[in-house]
Amino acid sequence: MRAPPLSLTIQSLATVAVGLWLGLALAGGVAAAAIFPAARALDLSLAGYEAFLAAEPELGRMLVAGHLAERVFDLTGPLRTVLGFVAAVLVVAALPWRSVRPVHIAAALALLIALAGLFVGRFVSERDFRAEDAAYRALAKAGEIDAARAKKPAVDLAHENASRLASTEALALVALLGLLGAGRGWSGPRKDEAVRG
Repeated sequence: MRAPPLSLTIQSLATVAVGLWLGLALAGGVAAAAIFPAARALDLSLAGYEAFLAAEPELGRMLVAGHLAERVFDLTGPLRTVLGFVAAVLVVAALPWRSVRPVHIAAALALLIALAGLFVGRFVSERDFRAEDAAYRALAKAGEIDAARAKKPAVDLAHENASRLASTEALALVALLGLLGAGRGWSGPRKDEAVRG
């Protein structure tokens, strides 16, 4: 006996939504991985930061690269949040609540971890990073080179925390996709039940 068509449709939509969510979660990291190494080799400039770029060329190039990468996060962040919510609703709707198996529990756990990574990352860690980064940029723009240098470790720490949460979210989503694939036909009977029937 197979799962009803509506259940299969919900499962398929859940898989697509989780895949898209994962794509958006990875977009910022992929963009940063491309932008930052390229920035080291380019002669970059940014209006208002000339004194900082002259005094600290390496940090200055990274600051300019940060401006570029930030745009990707600005575009993907809100979409990721909405898609995470939609995917969560679809995954919960796809779970067979009458006959829960270990794969379903693992999928629910992966979903919770991904959601925690998303929401703590977006609304706590990212906020903290942006505050530290804004203070750093303000010092750099004002030409306060020593103060900007002193602020950089706090920016790096906040960025590390945000990156750790984004990695947790992405890894949980990869696991969730695998579990969705392993649980195909979630609403149908187990194989041993189908043979007996």
